[in-house]
Amino acid sequence: MKKIIIGLFLAFLFTSACEEKLKEHPIPESLKKSIIKQNDPVLKLKEISGTITVAEEYANSIPKHAKLFVIARYKGVQSGPPLAVQRHNLVSFPFTYSIGPLHVMLEGNKFEGDISIKARIDQDGNAKASPGDIEGSRMASAGDKMVDIVLDQMVPPAKIPEKGADSVSGILRIDPEMEKNLPENWKLFLFARLVGVDRGPPLAVRLFESVKFPYSFTIGQENIMMPGSVFTGELTLTARIDQDGDAKSSPNDLEGTLTVTAGDHKVELVIDRKVGPATRGG
Repeated sequence: MKKIIIGLFLAFLFTSACEEKLKEHPIPESLKKSIIKQNDPVLKLKEISGTITVAEEYANSIPKHAKLFVIARYKGVQSGPPLAVQRHNLVSFPFTYSIGPLHVMLEGNKFEGDISIKARIDQDGNAKASPGDIEGSRMASAGDKMVDIVLDQMVPPAKIPEKGADSVSGILRIDPEMEKNLPENWKLFLFARLVGVDRGPPLAVRLFESVKFPYSFTIGQENIMMPGSVFTGELTLTARIDQDGDAKSSPNDLEGTLTVTAGDHKVELVIDRKVGPATRGG
């Protein structure tokens, strides 16, 4: 009986000491939020999951120490930071994956709507695609299950644009009626996006100050925002006269847009409308 009493007393002392340690070293608030998120059933319901397999012709082409990336982007967004990303080491196929709100890269982005899921076997451990990487993709909606992906495409060598094909140049003009509404201390932003992409960072951007219209401009590969992106294909150019110096559009900013192809020159882009309250910027 004496041994039991001593044992209980020591256990009491140990428990008290642990409680004191917890008081001295509380769990960080960020860790608390992370734990709550991981156990949130609503967020779990939004996850997209499935199985990743390798096409037969590439089964023997996977490097021993390759990494597997699973990348989620909003439908139509092909450049800029992904919506969500996962990296897996030492995987075997078939591989079961799950990606969702817990893996979102930028705070404030919501894992919802139509989403493109891409899986990539990467040779150098870099999330950016490189020639020789093997990938596959599927479209899905947040919450979809059994979204199976087959790695069936090898990333080809990067194409070198023909001379002059990696830029667009021309003249910027402003509608006379819009010119009457020029704010004080305005700045001129010029954005280029792939046609159909209206979210995320632009493909390329330039900022001009002290502009007098008509104004000659060039935008191209040297103005790319994300390293590794290529100024090519069909593009939407947006010229914006901005009041506050912030690249994000604001009501009463002045804008004009034009669809072009990389390599076009002598184009004419006219600033001819006022930004409304609901318009989203570049």
